[in-house]
Amino acid sequence: MPVIDLSPFTAGGSLSQRQETARQIRRACIDIGFFYITGHGISVAEMESTVSLGRQFFALPIAQKELILARHNDANLGFIQTGGLDPDAEKLAKADRKERLYSSRALYPGELIDETSPAGRSQWLPETVLPGFKDAIETAIANKVRLARQLARAFSLSVDLPETYLEDFHDRLGCINSFNYYPAVDPDVADRLWGFSPHTDYGTFTILQQDDVGGLQAQNADGDWIDVPPKTGTFVINVGDLLSRWTNNLYVSTLHRVRNLSPRPRLSISFFAYPNPRATIATLPSCETAQAAYDPVIAGDYIRSLLTQAYTTGQTGISQTTAQRLSR
Repeated sequence: MPVIDLSPFTAGGSLSQRQETARQIRRACIDIGFFYITGHGISVAEMESTVSLGRQFFALPIAQKELILARHNDANLGFIQTGGLDPDAEKLAKADRKERLYSSRALYPGELIDETSPAGRSQWLPETVLPGFKDAIETAIANKVRLARQLARAFSLSVDLPETYLEDFHDRLGCINSFNYYPAVDPDVADRLWGFSPHTDYGTFTILQQDDVGGLQAQNADGDWIDVPPKTGTFVINVGDLLSRWTNNLYVSTLHRVRNLSPRPRLSISFFAYPNPRATIATLPSCETAQAAYDPVIAGDYIRSLLTQAYTTGQTGISQTTAQRLSR
């Protein structure tokens, strides 16, 4: 699994340094669509503090977590139980073994609430329940928004486009910051229960932070599942469906999965980055061929359709293309 230094983008490297980083990203995206980044500008202390805050949230009594149930929020942001927004016995029997906390970024100065975007619509517990939680997570999200804009520039260069090309599509970044909590399960059945069943992500790319438990795997170009172990101070970046569509399958959205075989709970933080929800996603000029692999889609419509599946079933949403890949 490649480890790529992003500091030429985050710390003002030269054009030649940025181009070399972009070439490394291109190779990684063609080979597997997963890579680690260093030089991202977010301190290890902040990363560890954010994980600690996530653990504090999921350790709360269920009644307190249910104060911000996602099904009570128009943007479906908040606490999502095992089994989805409205679990029942049948869903729970099939659901992935995880709880989630969804939040999004704050509004930019002068930006208004838009029903197509989750921005500015997060739910937060009362300050007395988790002091400092809201401010710390909003700061962490803002730092990842800045990182996502730099990654968009790197991905632009990686497909031979001007640096600002994809960044401009992410001017009003759509994003969901998801704390994912995988409880420890009975070891006799752990190897039959998914924490997160095989899936692809929906957006442009995902910025993932893991704790030290492990359990994430990605499928490489040969169809083999390989471990993506935690590495202190790194984020894992993976290609999402919209970037795959944009690049006409030059970069394939990577199948990945999670199974917690540890006797300890696992926590990860996924930052799902996608364009302005009203943006049209069509094949990039540098990736055009005689036949486009996909029809154009509206970014927000595509994301919402798959999120609706996930909310309903308690499993991840699966596009038709991903379903075909999983059936092979």
